[in-house]
Amino acid sequence: MSQRVPAVRRTFHLVAAVLLASAGVGWVLTSFCSPWAAPLWGWAPPVASAAVAASACWSTAESPALARTGRRFWRRVGVAIGVIGCGGVTSAIDWLGGADHPTLHNRPGTLTLYVLGVLILLFALLRLPNKSSLSRSQRRRFLLDMAIVMTTTGLFTWYLSFRQVERWSTLTGWAAAAMATLLLGFAATVAFSRVALTGSGPADPQALRVLGMTAAVGAFVGSLSPLMQNSPHLNNAMLSIPCTALVMVFAADRQRRAAAGAAGRAAGPPRAYSVVPYLAVAATDVLLLATTYHREGEAVIVALCAVVITGVVVYRQITVLADNARLLRRVDASMRDLRQAQGQLAHQAHHDSLTGLTNRRLFEQRVQGSLTAGEAFSVALIDLDDFKIINDRLGHGAGDALLMTVGQRLQECLGPEHVVARLGGDEFAVLLTGVSTTDASPDLDRIVAALRRPISVIGQELSVGSSIGVADGAPGIAPAEVMRRADLAMYAAKGRGKNRYARYDRELERHANKEARLAADLRLALGRGEFCLVYQPVVALPHGRPVGGEALVRWRHPDRGLVPPSEFIGVAERTGVIVALGSWVLREACRAASGWLASPAAASGPWRLSVNISARQLREPTFAAEVAAVLAETGLPPERLVAEVTETAVFDNEPAVAALTTLRGLGVSIALDDFGTGHSSLGLLRTIPATVLKVDKSFVDNIAGAEEEVIATAMLQLANGLRMDAVAEGVETSAQADRLHQLGYRQAQGFYFYRPVGAADMGALLAGTAAIAATSPGAASTQ
Repeated sequence: MSQRVPAVRRTFHLVAAVLLASAGVGWVLTSFCSPWAAPLWGWAPPVASAAVAASACWSTAESPALARTGRRFWRRVGVAIGVIGCGGVTSAIDWLGGADHPTLHNRPGTLTLYVLGVLILLFALLRLPNKSSLSRSQRRRFLLDMAIVMTTTGLFTWYLSFRQVERWSTLTGWAAAAMATLLLGFAATVAFSRVALTGSGPADPQALRVLGMTAAVGAFVGSLSPLMQNSPHLNNAMLSIPCTALVMVFAADRQRRAAAGAAGRAAGPPRAYSVVPYLAVAATDVLLLATTYHREGEAVIVALCAVVITGVVVYRQITVLADNARLLRRVDASMRDLRQAQGQLAHQAHHDSLTGLTNRRLFEQRVQGSLTAGEAFSVALIDLDDFKIINDRLGHGAGDALLMTVGQRLQECLGPEHVVARLGGDEFAVLLTGVSTTDASPDLDRIVAALRRPISVIGQELSVGSSIGVADGAPGIAPAEVMRRADLAMYAAKGRGKNRYARYDRELERHANKEARLAADLRLALGRGEFCLVYQPVVALPHGRPVGGEALVRWRHPDRGLVPPSEFIGVAERTGVIVALGSWVLREACRAASGWLASPAAASGPWRLSVNISARQLREPTFAAEVAAVLAETGLPPERLVAEVTETAVFDNEPAVAALTTLRGLGVSIALDDFGTGHSSLGLLRTIPATVLKVDKSFVDNIAGAEEEVIATAMLQLANGLRMDAVAEGVETSAQADRLHQLGYRQAQGFYFYRPVGAADMGALLAGTAAIAATSPGAASTQ
């Protein structure tokens, strides 16, 4: 109902204005020669139409979609037409006042109302803000166009008013005031031309153009007053007020529809030129033809040719401007496409293409902005645990889907006040604005909980953990340094068991510096030849005769002496030094084993040498080829070599399995070390071409206990069933050796039998097998 009322009111205004304007024009035309009814009827349309127009303008001003300045403008226009309507009332009183036609003279009060109405309209128009300021070239074109309009207006004013001063005086009795009204009407036309040329601000341009016609219509009809000199029962107000009111109602209706969005949905591009100057030229041509019509033929021909030439020139200019406008539209379209492409490129340059999150570059800029602003913040680096396993097992498509889900969950659990970024791979970052590391626990707990929930990828429910490191930002610290500290804390979280978070502190820094110095020393030690190998014999049960060995690396540090592997292997793994170190170990072990074959006694024995292979080495694409090259270089038969790997190094690692399969094809044996302490996947035994199963020391220590004995027995049966050799590690007592033999184990190694020995001693043990066989295991362990 509330929407129907304005529609009914709008329809009433339009219908009433059309009927009243038709009545006014009909009255003037039918009564031009002599009145056919009482003159009072001729004054009803002007007064009523002014009231309708004022109501329409005020109704438009009530539109809530219109700007405040626009509503004020239409109220002023309504007041202006209302004042002019009051002038129509007093004019009717003057005109119908008595005999002897004294009413042919409008009183000063009536003319004052007319002038005041036009002045209010001018004030409303001139107070209407423009859309924008004009440039120098636009100002120049505006001045030229205004010169054309003012010249034309002045010409018509002179022709219709000043040259007929006597006729105006006869009609009104106060020629100066009447002509002032006419001049103000033309001034309003000039003012509307100014708005049409410079922009309409909050008012609708089409509505303002229609409204501009009211001033032109009023001025034009007012200039026809001298034509009514022989019809004293008529007044130009009977014609001018209804016509201007009708045009004003149309303008108000257009503004209402534009404000409501009904008229401007498909608004085209702005016109490249204004038609106002061309309309002024056309009006001048019409006036020229009108003034020369009754003159001699030559003047008419010259005037007609001038009009034709003017029309052709105007048409030519309009076509050129239209062509330019089409070209400008194409240029504008190209510029819009270019800006859109630039926006896309700018977005791509600062956002991750997969997840749509902020990328590293923009993230560091945001960190720098927070540092510059001096606000409290912290940075959290998030690394997904075991993501590579998921990526390798299910494929990159599944990995990408997982990363997108992780990005969405991070945004959902943190909200828009924090910045979430993907730095690359499976590493994400969060800028916790206004949150220090001491206050970040709730946010970090939400992250861990959100990522811990299962994620459905290609029909599978996956669980992904996260290791998070968080560090505070502080003035004077570069963004790269804040990121480095958070990265340091993240690796600390991984070292503490993954799926957790750690805060940066000075202790982490000291540990990192120590590890960095150790990594640098490892690289130098490798170049200086400070590493050496010792060999842990593998014996046959129960007599303890050596049937093989395991190569173990040691570091002879010039200052610290002999450094055990537990102090540097982990650092070598994390820093990548293990790849070069592992290559050296492989080559040196194969060279030593090849030397042992020089002894006929050693060459005749069925021994094998185990070399530990790290997970980082298995990820190298050339690892299998490197082993083959070392075997060829040292002359060691492939069946004498055992590649010893851990469960975690090969679990869900297709490249590692492929490399081990290639080695097995060469004849190299594969030993699965520390079985039972990692994933302990039975499927792993079918995937990996393992030939040796090494039972971890933790199951041997308490072999007399019920649980450990059950596990050791199960592992032995598993190995036997898969036709694998079982080796018990870490045997340190005779009771352990005896019990293992009773359970069925036929191979073992540990300090009870032998401590690690040098290459020469290992060769001697393998060569002196017959002599050692007569020695008890306990005595052999003291060698």
